[in-house]
Amino acid sequence: MISAAIGCDEKTLRKHFSRELSEGALIVEGDCLDVLYRKVRQGHAPSVRQLREAIGGVAPQAPRNRPEQPDEDEDDAGRVGKKEQRLQDAQDVPDDWGDIDRRRQH
Repeated sequence: MISAAIGCDEKTLRKHFSRELSEGALIVEGDCLDVLYRKVRQGHAPSVRQLREAIGGVAPQAPRNRPEQPDEDEDDAGRVGKKEQRLQDAQDVPDDWGDIDRRRQH
């Protein structure tokens, strides 16, 4: 079907693209896993589940019976996560920011 679609002989196609024809699905699957892994490394939470499903039983699962986490120390009680901190920082307007029209030069 591919040779007919591009207008060449089937033997010519096999000669120049034998690796892609025989291992194409594996190559594409590897590329997809690579993209998914990059998203996991960037913190994209839904990709974690997708990657686990894609690799099946290859990676060991975390133990279900985790020991209880110790109570938070007083030092950690006031901490917020990165996303929450960014949201809080975005709400704080610096004192030197004024009216945008005032800063424009006429």
